[in-house]
Amino acid sequence: MSDDALAEVYAYVERAYVRLQAADVLTHCLENGDSEPVQNLVEELVLVGTQSLSALREILAEVTSRKKQLRDDQNQIFTKLDDALKEYGARLLGSYTPLSVSHLTPVGFLALLRQQGVDDDKDQMICLQFFQDTTEFMRGIEGHLRLLDEIETYLEDWLWGLIYQSTHEGWAEETPPQKQQKRWLL
Repeated sequence: MSDDALAEVYAYVERAYVRLQAADVLTHCLENGDSEPVQNLVEELVLVGTQSLSALREILAEVTSRKKQLRDDQNQIFTKLDDALKEYGARLLGSYTPLSVSHLTPVGFLALLRQQGVDDDKDQMICLQFFQDTTEFMRGIEGHLRLLDEIETYLEDWLWGLIYQSTHEGWAEETPPQKQQKRWLL
């Protein structure tokens, strides 16, 4: 096996390891509702320096993947609620989104049911239970999305800082010392 091929294999394994470690840390963050574990991981990587850029990018990719999965979950839950309500003659699709439904109050939801012709008290209570169970779950997803947004912003800030540092290290290596001194004096 050539050195280039071996280096590619090592790089792939390293990325996979970082991604698994990031997944574990993110799971811990989401379970506890706290971004501190990922912040500690990022700070350790930042202390290593610019060679940790790829690791930070992998963590950011894992955050993006988690956010996409949560949004997909949110849409599936919303669709299931809509399907359950269809059996009683009510619809949400077209008028509401997963985010707007989660902010709908029980009184507003009951008014929506009446507006759509669901007048039977028993049917309204069944639909209301579907609604309350769904919105509780969706609020949990929204909390996770907000936490992942916070983590994403934190990661991006450090990434940009390391990218800036990396470009200046490259500039310092390529520029003769006399020109560096002159540039700093400007």
